[in-house]
Amino acid sequence: MTEPIRAAGEEPRRGWYSSAVQALRRLKAQMLVRADRLLHAALTAAKQGQLSGIIFWAALIGICGAFTGVGFRASVRLVQRVLTGQSAGLVETAEQLPWWARIAVPTIGGACAGTLLWIARRMRSSRSIDYMEAVAVGNGQLGSRVALLQAASSFFTIGSGGSIGREGPLVQLAATAASKIGQWTKAPVPRLRLLVACGAAAGIAAAYNAPIAGALFVAEVVLGSIAMESFGPLIVASVVSDATSRHFLGYGPVYQVPHINFGASWELALYALLGILLGHVAPTYLALLERARLAFRRLHWSPPWTLALGGMIVGVISVEVPSVWGNGFSVVNDMLNDKIPLDLLALVLIAKLVSTAATVGSGAVGGILTPTLFMGAAMGALFGNTVHLIEPGSGSQLAAYAVVGMGGFLAATTHAPLTSILLIFEMTLDYEVVLPLMLACVTGHYVARIYRGGESVYTHSLSSKGPGNEDEWRLRQITTLIRPPGSLLQRDQPLGAALEQARARGGGRAYVVDSDKQLVGQLDPGLLARASPAQTLAPSLTVGQAMEPPPPTLTPEMLLGDALDVFIAHRCKRLPVVSGHWSPVLLGEVSRHDVLLALQDRMTERPGRGNAA
Repeated sequence: MTEPIRAAGEEPRRGWYSSAVQALRRLKAQMLVRADRLLHAALTAAKQGQLSGIIFWAALIGICGAFTGVGFRASVRLVQRVLTGQSAGLVETAEQLPWWARIAVPTIGGACAGTLLWIARRMRSSRSIDYMEAVAVGNGQLGSRVALLQAASSFFTIGSGGSIGREGPLVQLAATAASKIGQWTKAPVPRLRLLVACGAAAGIAAAYNAPIAGALFVAEVVLGSIAMESFGPLIVASVVSDATSRHFLGYGPVYQVPHINFGASWELALYALLGILLGHVAPTYLALLERARLAFRRLHWSPPWTLALGGMIVGVISVEVPSVWGNGFSVVNDMLNDKIPLDLLALVLIAKLVSTAATVGSGAVGGILTPTLFMGAAMGALFGNTVHLIEPGSGSQLAAYAVVGMGGFLAATTHAPLTSILLIFEMTLDYEVVLPLMLACVTGHYVARIYRGGESVYTHSLSSKGPGNEDEWRLRQITTLIRPPGSLLQRDQPLGAALEQARARGGGRAYVVDSDKQLVGQLDPGLLARASPAQTLAPSLTVGQAMEPPPPTLTPEMLLGDALDVFIAHRCKRLPVVSGHWSPVLLGEVSRHDVLLALQDRMTERPGRGNAA
């Protein structure tokens, strides 16, 4: 047979194509190898509790938090469309429905939400743990099945017009995903808690497009510390979540804040007065929510009936005031743009307050942060209207008082003034808001602390709920238990002299440090002498050449419960304490015996404090 005639230049083209394909395959193989090495290194770092590995997983958790927010929003819209046949905003949907449907939809949605909660309670073997408890006093482990059922319950509550925010279940889902990632990487308990906190920060950033406020909220409210060891991963998770939501998924800010004029300098006193008023109102608001919870509990109904009753109350109110449906984002935007008259504003505030109390009191799964911002905006707008009636020449816009009211009321209910300031600033991106906002938030915070023993809206979640006053003994740190290290060696020290020095101090395992006093390893003189007695006498051999990797470490701010978990996991009697994973300067050591004694003392102290309270 005759060979086909090839066009001129065809072989060179095929050779070039084949070389390019082979080069791409080699590049792909190299990238896979590097990715595998990176994943292996991140897993190893996470297992050892190293902060470098935590940063990698924090970024991954941020991406998961963003997609969790997208899935949550889509699920709520799906439920809304099934129950109402419309996909517009909840307030707009309520306005278009007949009066009977405004009552029926929240009632049916509440019954469905309650049924899912009833199933969750029946299937779980232990009580539900929220992300705040898992971070503050728990072991960082969150159950996925219960979290998914609770999230599905919130879909029906929010999608049917329940007066509650979406940030609570959204953050819980993101924190649960972070917990599963931490458990998969076999991260130690302290780092697992930090990963859960990163998930919470990512969820808040996805809910409000406020990455700084999301990280600071978890650090200020949940962790109670803004140390860089924990705050750095929180920032990474929240920034990655916000960037993914905003730039890749197309989600923007939930509040459309116009450019605001805050008037003359003397009007700062008015914003301070607004903060004082909000500080007096916030405890009453929290007390109303608690009374609503108690009232529904006294009914002793199952969740389907309880949540159906809460939804029916919201539905009855919405017959006259449809703006009580949902989280109220569109209504707050109308307040910020001065589209709601004074008389209607007062009615909306009261109706929303009762609706929120009914929804929260019935036990619905949802967030309280968004309704709190709604209340603050309405009270700020009412205050601004009053100021304009008394002094028509006031230079501040009504939107200025509404924005500052949001931050001031949030600070008074959460006792997190820094988070409140940054959240509102990130929403407005207007530097002029900072001074009046700082005044209102700080004054509202301090005034509100006078009431209710300083309790915030999150006090109940931040205290453990187990038997025996909720593991309060875990909250003491190991700082007071640190002792000087028993034996200390230099890395460049001759091994023979180091062994003599260790034997003179009684033998035992010694810590090895470098010239900067950073822990770099450990050495067992007795074991080394028995294993290779000839090498130990070699004059050229140094401690650094014979040392072993360093043992697991503790940090001064670690809680007693966390330290005990490390002792049990590694079966150690003594562990070194370092300043941090970035610069592990050896500070001393802590013994397991001292930790157990401190735990015992803490537990015996609890009955006296409980009786005194």
